[in-house]
Order: sequence, then C-alpha cells, then structure tokens
Amino acid sequence: MRALLTGLALLFFVNSASSQVISTADTIHHLVRIYEDNDFFNIRGQGTDESYTNGTRIDYFYQKKKPPRFVDKLILPRAGKNAINTYHWSIMQVMITPRNLKETSYMPDDYSYSGALYLSHGLDSYNPEKKFSLQSELVMGVMGPWSLAKETQTWIHSILGYQRPMGWDNQLPNAPLLNYNFTYEKMIWQPGPALEFIGGATASAGTMLDGGSAHVTLRTGYMNPYFGIKRGSALREKKFQVYAFLRPTVEYTWYNALLEGGLFSWRNSRFELRKSFNKATLLPWSTRIDYGVGIVFHRFRVAYTQKTESPSLKGTRSHEVGNLSIYIPLGS
Repeated sequence: MRALLTGLALLFFVNSASSQVISTADTIHHLVRIYEDNDFFNIRGQGTDESYTNGTRIDYFYQKKKPPRFVDKLILPRAGKNAINTYHWSIMQVMITPRNLKETSYMPDDYSYSGALYLSHGLDSYNPEKKFSLQSELVMGVMGPWSLAKETQTWIHSILGYQRPMGWDNQLPNAPLLNYNFTYEKMIWQPGPALEFIGGATASAGTMLDGGSAHVTLRTGYMNPYFGIKRGSALREKKFQVYAFLRPTVEYTWYNALLEGGLFSWRNSRFELRKSFNKATLLPWSTRIDYGVGIVFHRFRVAYTQKTESPSLKGTRSHEVGNLSIYIPLGS
C-alpha cells in the first residue's frame, strides 16, 4: 500500500506539480485551494511519520471591489491604492508526533503528540508597480484533544493500514490559539520576465507562535509576474504557466505552543510533571529550504513543494515534508 501511494504521489508530482509560491495577484475572483502537508510525500522516496507529520487545509480566496470595513480595515493592510487584493478564509488541522508510534508512554527526548484546529482570515495585497506585497493573517483556534487530531490520524492510519499511533493520550493539553502573522516581500532583482529574486520577512505574535523569519525566493520559468500586472499595462496574464522555485529561510522562534504547550497548560498537573523531565527543548534558530515547481492552466493550478527543515527541538532530527495543493476556480 505504501509503495502504491508513493508511486501515485511521485506520478502526480512529475505530471502536474506546482509550487507553493503561486501568487494570488492574478485575477482569480473566487478560488478554492485543497492543501495537504505530509511527511510521507517525499521526492526521494524516503517518507516518514514523525515530527510535523500532517497538515490539511482548505482555503477560499476571493477578490472584492468594495473597500474593507471593521476588522479587515484595522488589521489587514493594503499595499497601496492600486494594489491587487486577495482575501481568504481558511480552516486547517495539524498533527505532530514522535518517531516511535508504537510507544504508549511519554518520550521526553522527542516531539510530543500535538494537534491544532484553527480558522484563519487574511489578505494578500500586491503592488505591481512598486513590486512589493503585504500579507497578513489572523488565526483563531484550539490545540490539544479539542483539535480532534488523535481521532483523525487514528482513522486515516486504520484506513491505509499504517501503524496505529499509540501515544495520543500523552498529547499536549487543550489551549486556545490566537495569532497574528505578517509578511513583507519585495522584488530584489528581475533581469527579465523568466527570472525573479524576491526577498521577504515574516513576524508572528500570539498564543500559538512568536518569532520571525527572513527568506529569499528564486523563481524561474514561463510565468506571470509574482506581484501582478499593473492596470493599463500592455502585458496580459498568461493562461499557461510553468516554473520552478527555490526558497531558503532562516527562522527565529521564541515560543511555539504546539511544541511546548499552550496558554493555561500549567493548569494541567500531568503536563507539568512530564515537562520537568523534558529533554527535547526548543531550539530558537532553525533553517528551511523549500523547492518545487508550478503549473497553472487558465485559473486551475496545481502545486507541489518539498520542505527540508533543521531540527526544532534539541536532540531531534532534521525533517522533510511534502506539500500537494490543488487550486480550483469557482465561476468564470
């Protein structure tokens, strides 16, 4: 079964793959994205089931002509008067597990079982004239047993015939999640339409994640400009696009609830006892390299990204996660 799924994943990658760096600066109107992170997706055929093991997300992207009101106006900034503004509503569930799924007891030298379920609302605002973007997002949700990560992973593993995860009774306790994430990106160098170098930085604050990162993105291929096409330009959006990308990232994490326990976790005496024996403490500095390819046909898009990240906890291992996303247009 594993061999079959690996073959299907690789076949899908070769024939209709795409990167996560698909700009929403195109004229999309209404779009649904089905997004799947999984460490079993691996172009080298070396899938695992540990650390950040799965993330399933559904996004609804839309563009609107009316000016923003209320909360949108206050916390979702635009990149100028003539910016291309794409809003989204999203729901996502994530799962984190240790390497040994057979073990029922708490493992102080590995990742704890952890899950989250959250709703997010955000805006990607692109300025095609000055070639920069502002991407902001408000995240609201829960972690712990409330996230239903145990039930979801156990159900999926039973269907696929995988090892049943036995240690979910040790998962990090329930806690609320509220976060604000903001990203700024700017064109660094664009010698022609087939090559772009983009720099960016992200900051996160809240009860889920506190930290920041800096990245550089290389995009090359037959593609629309990442920051969109300004109104009145002689350029026209390409109906077909294909390109590759590479994005190295350096991250600093001050706090991560899904790795360390969330707000009010101290009220859980069992968690506090286990925490006193914990050896896998947070590593504040980490690096990640994302790479992949992208294909767009009219407004239908497919995305594949391979993400390789250094350890997030002391004494653990570097980790790879693949992402497969399908963008489905709604209407004309």
